[in-house]
Amino acid sequence: MSICLLMFKMTSTPVNYSENLLQNVHEGTEPPTTNGTTSVIQGSYHYYHYGCDGMNDKGWGCGYRTLQTICSWIRGTIEHSPAVPSIPAIQQILIHLEDKPSGFMGSHDWIGSFEVCLVVDHLYGVSSKIIHVTKGSDLNQHMPSLIEHFNRYGSPLMMGGDQDCSAKAVMGIHASDSDVYLLIVDPHYCGRARSCQELQKKEWVKWQHIDEFVHSSFYNICLPLCTGNGNISGDKNNAVIKVKKINRTKKI
Repeated sequence: MSICLLMFKMTSTPVNYSENLLQNVHEGTEPPTTNGTTSVIQGSYHYYHYGCDGMNDKGWGCGYRTLQTICSWIRGTIEHSPAVPSIPAIQQILIHLEDKPSGFMGSHDWIGSFEVCLVVDHLYGVSSKIIHVTKGSDLNQHMPSLIEHFNRYGSPLMMGGDQDCSAKAVMGIHASDSDVYLLIVDPHYCGRARSCQELQKKEWVKWQHIDEFVHSSFYNICLPLCTGNGNISGDKNNAVIKVKKINRTKKI
């Protein structure tokens, strides 16, 4: 085996450091403008991303990793709650709930906000509200709902779409007179994350202006209805507003 091939294999194999994941990687980010108001999550979470547990999910696992980040926040919020599920465990839950066929197990099929809603309800009894944004250019219309969510619940959000199919966690919102930004934690990072500062410098964690999202893509945003002190909303009627599911059959 050539040295180049050996080095490629060594660097491309994910390393399991799931017991030492970075926490609260958004902390230390400065608001994008000097005026306006900023609302961010309450509580703590671990940063899950591609390959962080030794499983190579590059190219298809971003929804799972964002779900795991949200689950880690719920675990830190609700005492004696179940462990953060692995990707195979998430797939098994969705099969058990009859959302997916048996062939989903072991596949590289993506998941989105709807599946996140199902899993957090099944594991933790936390219902979620899902906001369907018809197109990215309409995001601004839904920003008051996100501000209200962070102020009332303070839980992280899952955001995904069709043309913009990269799942992402939303940890906050900043709104000034004419500009709105979302605080994005990107699960597509590969390798061992060494520091929050490194992630922020390389923009794996960043404030993103809503005009930078794909205008022609629809977005589903999952809002877990659980507060930073562990209180769970009992309003099941408010759980799901409107959702457009994506047929995620891509295999990588």
